[in-house]
Amino acid sequence: MLLFLIIAAVFVGLMMPVQAGLNAELTRLLNHPLIGAFISLLTGSIALFFIMLLQGFPLQEIKRIGEVPPVLFLGGILSALFVSSAIFFIPKMGATSMIAALITGQLLMSVIIDHYGLLGLNAYPMNFTRSLGVFLLFAGLFLVVKKGA
Repeated sequence: MLLFLIIAAVFVGLMMPVQAGLNAELTRLLNHPLIGAFISLLTGSIALFFIMLLQGFPLQEIKRIGEVPPVLFLGGILSALFVSSAIFFIPKMGATSMIAALITGQLLMSVIIDHYGLLGLNAYPMNFTRSLGVFLLFAGLFLVVKKGA
């Protein structure tokens, strides 16, 4: 089961630069990064709506939105930040540098969240191998963005 989840996560990771490239091109054609981000997130929201309909939309669960702590809605704002930042960065940095920087930031925050068990997740303390992995990712980022040979 873990192998399947890893393969699925790698596949989703494979789609990140594709998504960023498509969004950058959409933005170029629309001539505005926020419009590009808005259209991208709107399209995703519509797709999720239809997926929910196909799975039997639990309308009664929508009533529970009032019970949700407001801080949890920051996830949507962070999604908008991710999409609009990728749209902004990819033409200036290229897909490889942008994705390498984003993944490095994701891993860094992930080890912090894991180490302290933040956001209600189980704690997975930092150890030597995780530290080495983070260091190697930063080294890889440096090599990817370094100009010249």
